[in-house]
Amino acid sequence: MHDQIHGSDPKPKSDPCPESDPRLVALPRLEAMPRPESMPRPDQGTRKSESSRKPSPRLLAICAGKVNPYHHLKSAMIKSVIGSIESPTQVALGRLGLLGDEQAEVGLHGGIDQAIYMYPVEHWAFWQQQRALLGINEAMAFGFVGENLSIEGLLEDDVSAGDRLSIGDVLLQVTGPRIPCIKFNWRMGYAKASKHMIQSGRCGWYCSVLQTGVLVPGASIHLLPGRKLLNIADQLRLQQKHIDRQLELFK
Repeated sequence: MHDQIHGSDPKPKSDPCPESDPRLVALPRLEAMPRPESMPRPDQGTRKSESSRKPSPRLLAICAGKVNPYHHLKSAMIKSVIGSIESPTQVALGRLGLLGDEQAEVGLHGGIDQAIYMYPVEHWAFWQQQRALLGINEAMAFGFVGENLSIEGLLEDDVSAGDRLSIGDVLLQVTGPRIPCIKFNWRMGYAKASKHMIQSGRCGWYCSVLQTGVLVPGASIHLLPGRKLLNIADQLRLQQKHIDRQLELFK
């Protein structure tokens, strides 16, 4: 098990236009463009209202799904609850994910590094509000955004790639944020859902399985920090160019 993220840090670039150069002329400051009320701000929610009332981290529900046609593609995003805090069924977890769960388009989603997708239920209120503005009143529920593990008490600002999460006898390692594609827009019912996920940082995160075992809803989640180079929300925003290309691919 390795907690570190490998790779060298980029060397800082020298400033081609130092401030001491007398030939430079100061430019006027540009005012920020107004943001529509329905557009989430990157600093909204996860760092303020949601994080201020966090309970102790725990597993609330376990969800799995089969690959089925979804619009003109295939997807396993539609999940069913196979264990919840109200009905705490034990579910086996292997190296590639939960027993009974499937992954579509493994080249883009799934595999060992994306065996498990975790999502905080603290984000439900945000998505309900965004969708209500468009007249979509369908209620959120466990597994709604395609997550395997619905959790509470941990947000994207709290975890980084390389962190480990201990849940009972299971040990997971955070590998990175979810990169939303066109399927997420379909699931949420509006075209800017992926953009809202990126801007707000409410993306959830993928995990690999370091130690297999049995998961039970209600179990506590213990965070074992890694190097903490970059939290999940900020990592997602740095990957935005790749995300934009992927959205174009699936149109």
